[in-house]
Amino acid sequence: MAKPKNKDKDKKAGKKKKKGHSRMLTFLLLLLPAALVVLPTTMIFSVGMIPTMVAYMIDRDPEKPAPIIVGGLNFCGCMPFAIMLWIQGHTMGIAMKMLTNPITWLVMYGAAAIGWAFYYGIPPAVANAEIRSAEKRVEELRMRKSELVQQWGPEVAGDAFEGGDEGEKAEDGAEKEQPA
Repeated sequence: MAKPKNKDKDKKAGKKKKKGHSRMLTFLLLLLPAALVVLPTTMIFSVGMIPTMVAYMIDRDPEKPAPIIVGGLNFCGCMPFAIMLWIQGHTMGIAMKMLTNPITWLVMYGAAAIGWAFYYGIPPAVANAEIRSAEKRVEELRMRKSELVQQWGPEVAGDAFEGGDEGEKAEDGAEKEQPA
């Protein structure tokens, strides 16, 4: 009885894969003529957005945050050259001239590098800020507890205040065992 259910799941998974491939094929068939119409712009973006494609391929996270971050900044690095291309006439010669300029590559790939720096730098920075905030809050609570003990006596603190870390209660309410 379990085998037919597994076959049904396999068939559904196969249909989803086929549906995903057909959507991609349809997208490419629509994109290809548009890319040919604006070929100089397509050249600028296809060369300039390589770091985003790499980020998409190497990111194992299902939500794909790397290509989103890198891609956004990479797109911003490519856009000034696309605008200059449009202003100067939108020809293949101008696009090739731009692609032979090292400054163009520096700006496009430099923007992608900034995206990678954000991708790798922001999560640890946020984690450190959260840790510092939590440590500050713990210190404030300890100071407040000390004030209350001075005002009301050690009975208000319970066993946890007198023994320091040794007598603190575990999360489940039971006292922590002392090492021998």
